[in-house]
Amino acid sequence: MPKVPFSFGWFIPVFWTTLSLSAANGFLHWNKTRNTLSEFQHWIERFQKDYHRLPYQLAEVRALAEAHQTHLSPYDSYGMRLQYLPLTEKDYLIKSFGRDEQENRPQTSVDPTISTIAKKAETFIQPEGLQQSIPQLYQPAFLEGTQSPDSGLIASVEIQAQFHLRQLLVRSPKNSDFYMVAFHDMVEEFLWLPGGLGVVFTAFGSQRYEDGIFYWNLKDNSIHNMLPELRKQFWADLPDDWLFYGTLSHISQDPGLIYLILAPAGSEELNPKEFYSFKNLLAVPINESLEHKVEGQRIQTDLAFTAFDYDLNQDRLLKTAEMASPVQQEWLALSLEGDTEELINSWQDFSSNHATSPMCVYGLWWLSSVYNDAFRHLTEQGSPEAQVIRGFGIEMTEALIGMPTAPRYLRAMGRYLKKQLLLSKAADYNVTSLPKSR
Repeated sequence: MPKVPFSFGWFIPVFWTTLSLSAANGFLHWNKTRNTLSEFQHWIERFQKDYHRLPYQLAEVRALAEAHQTHLSPYDSYGMRLQYLPLTEKDYLIKSFGRDEQENRPQTSVDPTISTIAKKAETFIQPEGLQQSIPQLYQPAFLEGTQSPDSGLIASVEIQAQFHLRQLLVRSPKNSDFYMVAFHDMVEEFLWLPGGLGVVFTAFGSQRYEDGIFYWNLKDNSIHNMLPELRKQFWADLPDDWLFYGTLSHISQDPGLIYLILAPAGSEELNPKEFYSFKNLLAVPINESLEHKVEGQRIQTDLAFTAFDYDLNQDRLLKTAEMASPVQQEWLALSLEGDTEELINSWQDFSSNHATSPMCVYGLWWLSSVYNDAFRHLTEQGSPEAQVIRGFGIEMTEALIGMPTAPRYLRAMGRYLKKQLLLSKAADYNVTSLPKSR
């Protein structure tokens, strides 16, 4: 019996029908999830209006809706629980993890998301690599929003002072649904790594997560804590529960190095001049092993030298200031030179005008240090105003110390400065052009 020739004619309609149904089903899930998010947005805003704060969690929102005979399901149409994050006193993020049930990544399709943070300005400064192996004070303007020149993604630290949260957010200026959030709730500082798909950040003082210096690979959303290996390499004799002070310095692109400043916490007070010394400066090579193994390097130089032996400038490490946001532009306009009264007024205005910004606590430290310099200068001149200035300096250090969302090392430096001023002694470092003590 002759064989009947095989034909694909029947297969093509079925294939296209299957594809159409799949696409329609995906579109249906997307729209249904967006509607769920929009409904939550309505009730979150209703909660905010009634209680003058953001809800702590979605359970509060659902309870409010139930009181008005409205049932809200905390699940998206894919069966995954929605993620809600209060980011600032007014801004929040609510999102679905979508069909893949995972956090967004730069190479994947984005998940349905609603966020009020998207209303912020989309122009931000870009970082600049520094080839010098010298300790730098962290550039706090990065925290407000920093755009990677390589990937175009924007990273920022969002502060919810009411909940004592500091969260690292990565978003895209081109896609309002793209958000990635680091797992830690007390992120202090961050820097973009070359390529724009990796971030290093510090986080200390959380009640839920361990302290650390973390490498965040955005490509697969993996995070590796480098601190345990650095402790083992340089401080193997210290107990495992010993606390550390840590801050990021800068990034070098050629060779690729992460510069950071790390020191065991010997007390609750931290002398800035000792902290920002070469003995605490570590360089970590940026390579493929960063995800699972780290080996730091010390800089071979006179370890007694410090960041204060070089010219200080609060606008360093910036590639361009043209794209800076308004608050960043104000920061860059500040000065450390000139008339004492003008210096104090300018730094005080910045700190008071931007109390909700992550830059505020850095402004308080610089302001306290300006008061310290002024107190020293007026004391040497025999001016009766010296004690008045000392009193204001103590007030500023108390404000810094009292902020639970301030980085651990900044509060410790505030305690050190407060102690010196209480003893009627100026701390042994200078930040301004005022004459140094002999």
